[in-house]
Amino acid sequence: MACVMIVFHHLALYGPMSETASAWLPGLVGFFYTYALLAVQVFLVVGGYLNAKSLTRALDQPHLDFQSRLLLRYRRLVIPLLAALSFTVAMTALVRPFFPHSSLSEAPQWGPVLAHIFLLQDVFHLEAFSAGVWYVAIDFQLFVMALLSAFLACKWQSFSNQGSVKQKLLVLWLTLSIISSLIWNLNAKGDMWGTYFFGAYGLGLCVGIWREAVPKVRYRYLILGIVVLGVLATLQQARVRLGVAMVTACLLSIYEARGCPSMPIIQWRWVRQLSNASYAIFLIHFGVSLCVSAVVFNFWPDNIPLNLAGMLTSFGISVALGQLIHRVVEKQEPTWRRVGQWVATFVATCAAVMLVA
Repeated sequence: MACVMIVFHHLALYGPMSETASAWLPGLVGFFYTYALLAVQVFLVVGGYLNAKSLTRALDQPHLDFQSRLLLRYRRLVIPLLAALSFTVAMTALVRPFFPHSSLSEAPQWGPVLAHIFLLQDVFHLEAFSAGVWYVAIDFQLFVMALLSAFLACKWQSFSNQGSVKQKLLVLWLTLSIISSLIWNLNAKGDMWGTYFFGAYGLGLCVGIWREAVPKVRYRYLILGIVVLGVLATLQQARVRLGVAMVTACLLSIYEARGCPSMPIIQWRWVRQLSNASYAIFLIHFGVSLCVSAVVFNFWPDNIPLNLAGMLTSFGISVALGQLIHRVVEKQEPTWRRVGQWVATFVATCAAVMLVA
């Protein structure tokens, strides 16, 4: 559902279909425009939660292979990203002559192309080729922070004869979450760094490792700690986004406290398919929306029903194409050879656009 909210947030944000459709549904379009972005907090908390589950299993092994896990994460993120960016760059160039809209990015240059490959476009304050690319870079940074914390916890444990490495990792993650919520997250100019978002991500990490780190301490104490942190952060500066992250973390804590029961809705086939393909849908939807927006803008710019239909069509195509990318690209083994293939495809696409422009 968070993925769905983000897709419709970008449809409302970048228009022009939403601008016309808002004549009929101003409240709904306004909701997507203003509030749907809060779904990012769900991504952050759940992402941290799932990463914690993976890392705690890895800590049961004799050796934590820091470098291999780091490079594997990069490959998993960047292969579908480059596939989607190749599509979006090509579509942007295709519609540019017929769709003079502010949502189109500038024609690619070699500096931004290289920055996108290494997830550094926001660090260097370069325009992204697609909406949401910033989140992929932040996700990788957050993973690095979580993994580096695990590495430090292992080193700490090697010098200590008390407690466990998982307890020490919980302390590190909790400390970083508190610092981020009370200090780093207050500086909006730092939102190109993972430290800005670690408050939400770290809550998910703490929920995910709690049972393994302190099995005799009930989850009610974790929930109480989350609430206290939320109150302190709100007193310091009210932030709706942080409130959404706190609520998500509390719900996950309740789920864990109940023994992670099976929920019927998760067994529904369409829910599983949409969830599994959510990353690919997130990556591809902007390129799809450009194509659909260009068609509607040129043929029916003032037709309210057709602009509404255009938004729904864009969503439907994004879901279908995202599921295809998930099966064909994302689910395949993320080897360095495949990284090279998609880097070559992305570079060739950008070079072709530069030659034509």
